[in-house]
Amino acid sequence: MENGFQRACVDVDRIRALATEHALDLVVHLPYEVDAASPHEHAREGARRELAAAMETAATMSAEKGVFHAHSFAKPGAWDRDRVRELIFESVRTVSAAAPDGFEACAENLKGPFVDAGDFSTLFGQTEAAVCLDTGHAHATGHGGAWQAALLREHGDRISHLHLNDTRRDGNDEHLPVGIGQVDFEATVRALRETDWSGTCTHELYSFGHEYAAHGKTAFDRLLDTSG
Repeated sequence: MENGFQRACVDVDRIRALATEHALDLVVHLPYEVDAASPHEHAREGARRELAAAMETAATMSAEKGVFHAHSFAKPGAWDRDRVRELIFESVRTVSAAAPDGFEACAENLKGPFVDAGDFSTLFGQTEAAVCLDTGHAHATGHGGAWQAALLREHGDRISHLHLNDTRRDGNDEHLPVGIGQVDFEATVRALRETDWSGTCTHELYSFGHEYAAHGKTAFDRLLDTSG
């Protein structure tokens, strides 16, 4: 719900009607150009209000889940690191609590610099929020497939959504289809199977090409079929 899909631009009634017509469940990405953990009080308050309003709009068009970033645009070195981390966890609590009935807000791991996938255990201890595990972001911060599988086994009840994407680089994410890069999705799928995980997944790619996206879905479905 950013750029051309911001809440002021979407036709809520049409989206809801199309979802009903085609029997689709909807998951949205909430606005990500807002800073709900800004060190500036009024900036973060405005960002949190915008996220709350976006969730209301998403729920109205029948979406049941929305992903938001556990992140701050604060510059490392310019602000106290511990304070910014506190604000990030506070933003996760605040945004999650603002979700309307029947709608779940999921905090997504980015690539830092203050919080990344390795901080999920801290987030679980300090909030009651559900999360979205982004596989490419996690890999780029040194948390590969085996680590992600262990996280799913230990905290799968808190991981409501997965952003599935691959990368060929150790230190950066490319949002490629599953199977093109070096993320160990076999380990992830084994964990999903072993724990009977029942969350949702999005193939989050830097492309609108249907064939490109289909490659990743086919590869992931094949892993699901062969792991059981």
